[in-house]
Amino acid sequence: MKFFTNVRKLAATVMMAAGCLNANADVDPNFHIYLCFGQSNMEGNAQWETVDNYVDPRFQMLATCNFNDPRRTQGQWYTANCPIVSPAGKLGPTDYFGRTMVAAMPSDVKIGVIAVAMGGSPIEMFDKDKYKKKLSDNPNEWWATLAKNYYGGNPYGRLIEMGKKAQKVGVIKGILLHQGCSNCGDPAWPDMVKKIYNDMLNDLGLQAEDVPLFVGEVEYEDMGGGCSGHNAVVAKIPSVIPTGHVVHANGIPGNGTDPWHFSPSGYRTLGKRYAYEALKVMGRPTQKDADYKLPKSLVNFLTMTGLEDIAPVTTEVGTNVEVKVWGTFADNHREDLTREITLTSNDFTFLGGKIVANEEMTGTVTATYTDFTGQQFSKTFTVEVTGSGLGRTFTSVAELQGQYFAIVNEAEEKVFYGITGQDLGYDSKDKAVKSTNSGYLFKLEESTVSNGYLLRLITPEGKDYELGDGTPGYLNTQAATGTCCFIQGLNDQNGHDIKNGAVWTLKYTAGKGFSLKNVGTGKYLKDAGPAKSSSIKYFTLCTLGFKSGIDMPKVSEAEGNAQHSTFNVFDLQGRRLHGIPTKGLYILNGKKYSVKY
Repeated sequence: MKFFTNVRKLAATVMMAAGCLNANADVDPNFHIYLCFGQSNMEGNAQWETVDNYVDPRFQMLATCNFNDPRRTQGQWYTANCPIVSPAGKLGPTDYFGRTMVAAMPSDVKIGVIAVAMGGSPIEMFDKDKYKKKLSDNPNEWWATLAKNYYGGNPYGRLIEMGKKAQKVGVIKGILLHQGCSNCGDPAWPDMVKKIYNDMLNDLGLQAEDVPLFVGEVEYEDMGGGCSGHNAVVAKIPSVIPTGHVVHANGIPGNGTDPWHFSPSGYRTLGKRYAYEALKVMGRPTQKDADYKLPKSLVNFLTMTGLEDIAPVTTEVGTNVEVKVWGTFADNHREDLTREITLTSNDFTFLGGKIVANEEMTGTVTATYTDFTGQQFSKTFTVEVTGSGLGRTFTSVAELQGQYFAIVNEAEEKVFYGITGQDLGYDSKDKAVKSTNSGYLFKLEESTVSNGYLLRLITPEGKDYELGDGTPGYLNTQAATGTCCFIQGLNDQNGHDIKNGAVWTLKYTAGKGFSLKNVGTGKYLKDAGPAKSSSIKYFTLCTLGFKSGIDMPKVSEAEGNAQHSTFNVFDLQGRRLHGIPTKGLYILNGKKYSVKY
């Protein structure tokens, strides 16, 4: 009897296994699915137009709620015609994300989106541990009404529910987020996004390396945006989430009627940029598949007619210059291509898409752009670099990001920069200019402590100054020897004091300069001694534009990236570089070079 019971159990196990195999057999690995969430811009806020009516059937949407017009049933797949997100939504970034992805991928790949978004929604509504309280505290808000009417009061839960359903037929390849105006400038926002992202991965059984997060910027101030300051918070996403990527909104037009939403053309461009970022992460070109025939509705939007003329650039020694480049398209819309162009020159080098102006000279730079159809366009412009000595003076903390600088006491005409051994102290302005090959500079690093900044020491070779144990050294004036400050302490990367380190808060006052306050002592920097002044003392922060003896071969940023991608560039410790090299000594193709910016 026991034998027959075991046989029946074995048969049941085999049948269950067969059922699982059949279920798995229905999963199409070429059905690429993207989760999308956020507030009104993700929901879609622009009325779609005639040009938006045609959608390739390879672009699908999973209805996350019931629709009346067009009639759709929650949990069913449909061709992704507007509106995609909800009955309250309109044209948004998901529309042209999917259309661009379909055009760029092989013909056997389908693209699917699963979107949940509510206009005005705070990010907490997508936190599975916070949404209930947020909803109960704000029962009459518009976003609360949308959450209850469309998503059963639990937007996150509905997204996960639909995600699990989608995993039965396809593979989740990424997550798209556009949210921020309701949490504008909140320094905790990146960590809140990180928690939500990790929850999604865990609840859907996904791995971060397989499912990157794409986070869109909000409308820029020069385009009419009212919470553009949030983009500084969005910019922190890659440092908080290693698989997080920023989708830039530079030059994308607003709707002209409110300070939060994009125009129809703007949503098309933003959707395309989401797709471009996803394609780059996949290692695919941002161009249409060779066998794909663009539908008439996409031809004019994706076909560029030319780059606009670029005015001559005049700048000062010691600056890294970003040049605005605009392109015009066949449907007459314009796009800011500044972050998508390739710069080349026989005269200048480039760093992070910027022209490096490290000596007085006049030369030319060529900007090149290849559109989605494969057409290539170029414009050449003149760059004149003037000035010497102290070079550019900074007038805001934001301008200091990515720059090397000296601290100048204008009243005493002295530069706080030099190091003899480990003693950090003053030198005269004139001597500072002449001694730049042996002078140490500073680099600004943001700190999480008291919204302050770390001032990291930079050696004449452009390397991060390190203490004897190899730990990075930061400006510290809590201990002194004679009239100089001894570098005995430092801070960790998060700005926490270790070994008596110092975190600095920088504030710029127009017409006076920067004040530097030691968070640890609560005192202001006064001179080369410890930060001991109770009253504010002002300094000027500016570049020195110094040079080193050997030049790195002048290469385009694209060539530099190509070299790095093949691991041909190393530092002197034999470590491979993963970006354009900054000032310092490097090994390139087996030979030693120094970068002089």
